[in-house]
Amino acid sequence: MALRWRTAAAAGLALAMPLLALDTAELRSTGVQEGGAAGGVRFVTHNIDGELASGYQPVVADLNRDGRPDVIGLSTRIGELAWYENPGWERHVLATGLSRSINAAARDLDGDGIPEIALAHEFGTTHASSLGILSLLTHAGDPRQPWSIREVDRTPTVHRIRWADPDGSGRPVLVSAPLSGPAAEPPEYRDAVPVYWYRPDDWRRRTVTDAGQGVVHGLLVKPWRGGPGDAAFTASFTGVHVHRYLDGEWSRETVAAGDPAPWPASGASEVEVGRLGERDFVATIEPWHGPQVVVYREEAGSWERRVIDEIGSGHTIVTADFDGDGRDEIVTGDRGDTRRLNLYAAADADGASWSRQVLDEDMSPSGCAVADLNADGRIDLICIGGRTANLKWYENATP
Repeated sequence: MALRWRTAAAAGLALAMPLLALDTAELRSTGVQEGGAAGGVRFVTHNIDGELASGYQPVVADLNRDGRPDVIGLSTRIGELAWYENPGWERHVLATGLSRSINAAARDLDGDGIPEIALAHEFGTTHASSLGILSLLTHAGDPRQPWSIREVDRTPTVHRIRWADPDGSGRPVLVSAPLSGPAAEPPEYRDAVPVYWYRPDDWRRRTVTDAGQGVVHGLLVKPWRGGPGDAAFTASFTGVHVHRYLDGEWSRETVAAGDPAPWPASGASEVEVGRLGERDFVATIEPWHGPQVVVYREEAGSWERRVIDEIGSGHTIVTADFDGDGRDEIVTGDRGDTRRLNLYAAADADGASWSRQVLDEDMSPSGCAVADLNADGRIDLICIGGRTANLKWYENATP
């Protein structure tokens, strides 16, 4: 697929430039077309850390109780976990002596206004290579000083963790998705993979599902379609599934099978959900660490798959209404050789076609998050780059 690019960047400002038209066959396969939201979404780029080797995940949370969201920058290679204080982005070390940290999640469990931090570390892709430690970090009064850390469980290949309120009670639980099962070996990774959940009052391991197969790479926690609380979405070799907690039990429903290619090039790697007005959509990266940016729209009771772009190696995907038009945009990018961060905007109210906007050509996004960092009422973007070794805040400057 031959794509031609036009980009503009001045004084740190990312501007929308129309994607030039593809030929008819390409349009049918990708759904990307010329044009998009008038003027596009505009961001001012701020470097939070330009020397963060193997950056993997940003976590946004107010860590010092000043009402301003701060940013945790997780690296898989550095043996410490650090946070950056908003607004000057001074770096503070949370914990040292860590190895192969892979995911973190922050939630205030004791009501003191400062979140506790769950951390997955000692990661490996198989059980033989992974201790899979799940720990909890707590502050000792001054969040700028090192936090205490205690191990709460070990599940080999622990990979994705998210806090959730599955029953709407306001009592958070932690959902944990290991990457692969006990007998899984590359390249096939054939085995069942469980998803676990924990109540923080006892940290007893409970099971959401044991029906996952292959590699479970993506985990998303968000409200979904009027349920009493949060739903948990997974992306794996067998596609996208949504898990809901009702009447004391978890249910599992298939949303989409993902890439129809033969195993192990099948399924999905990352999942997000968004809205176009009153209409839901599901966005994915397919297959595992794959190149396809995919949008699913519900048509006649089933989810229609449309590949809107191919990017190289996708590893993160987020959605938000950055321009306030009532339609969520999609942000993802290539963490591989291209090192490019893209935004996709629906070109129509149904999401039948999308336009692409290049936000940054010095970002290999391993992870992104969305939040209003400067309290101006506009949603900002925060991304961390592995190959580019950087952590950036993209301040929303859309008029």
